[in-house]
Amino acid sequence: MKKLSVVEHRILCKDDQYNSFPSITMRRDGTYIMTFRRAPDWQKTFGHVSHIDPASFAAKLESPDGNGWDSAPSVLYDDFFCGVQDPRLHVMRDGTLLCTFFKWKVTEKGDPVPEGSFSHNVYGKWTGTLVGSFSIRSTDGGNTWDEPVQLPGTNVAIQGDCVEMDDGSVLALTYGQDNGVSNVYVLQSPDRGLTWTQISDIPGCDGYHFHEPNLRLTPSGKLVAFIRTAKVSKGANPGLPNSPLYTAESLDGGLTWSQPVPRAHYSPSPFHVLDLGDDGVFVSYGYRYEPFGIRAFLLNPECNNWEEAEELIVREDGGGSDIGYTSAARLHDGTILLTYYYFDKTGGIRYIAGTVCSLQ
Repeated sequence: MKKLSVVEHRILCKDDQYNSFPSITMRRDGTYIMTFRRAPDWQKTFGHVSHIDPASFAAKLESPDGNGWDSAPSVLYDDFFCGVQDPRLHVMRDGTLLCTFFKWKVTEKGDPVPEGSFSHNVYGKWTGTLVGSFSIRSTDGGNTWDEPVQLPGTNVAIQGDCVEMDDGSVLALTYGQDNGVSNVYVLQSPDRGLTWTQISDIPGCDGYHFHEPNLRLTPSGKLVAFIRTAKVSKGANPGLPNSPLYTAESLDGGLTWSQPVPRAHYSPSPFHVLDLGDDGVFVSYGYRYEPFGIRAFLLNPECNNWEEAEELIVREDGGGSDIGYTSAARLHDGTILLTYYYFDKTGGIRYIAGTVCSLQ
């Protein structure tokens, strides 16, 4: 296996807004597109930030080579009534761009919400209700987009990348609570995101919720799910580690899955997976414990050499735990551009950062 090293850190989008949750990919023509959540920064008004905002939308930046980016973001997708959360990009073999995201609807505190819906307190004044997860498609490189298609389940969110199978179908992983435990749900689209059905699930286990999964298809055809976790009840499970990475595997296209296995890497942040071909798999994540920062490691193409994976501390100068949600792309010179959201010890503005990593 090659070794990872850090070349340089970059600021990709920093202004007076709350910029977070980036997703970067390379289009078929060799240019790059990145989307992220963009929302007002309410720290001065409310004293802290929230991931729920009715004004949030999916912004985008573009670059010819992954180095020089647009000077200001534009709108990829916005919703008049709801906040857009965690936009994720995928390029399919025919060049179609697929973007997934979920939505929050914010109402007055105390207003009724649909029975069984997942809701969250927003600044102690409002209620954010999960509307569901959606996908949109673009066949012109991201200039125009289809109307959103809702994914199965109203109480599910989506964060990770999709996988295109050899038969042209697309798999996506959502997550949501059922009987008090958060599970992963495996969705399939036979028509590149026009319609979706649920084909299986990966239930939370061992006292953990399963959140924000990502998906990898190996050269042998094996699927590997990389799953963020959280304790179902901290008081009831005091001896459990807080948020270990769990993985599960499927050998039949996602219809059935192996028993999930905990790994040595841990953080309450999703784990992103980038295919590097013969160079293996680049796994990255936000490290949300002191010293706060970004970490990464390499696996072989089949993701089965966990004992040999050496972790790279990309940086450890973060201002707190509200960082991470990594996404990476390989640049034309062979280096890796690792993107994430971040804030510094000297200032609380969240921004989109990038780190160039090399393989030697």
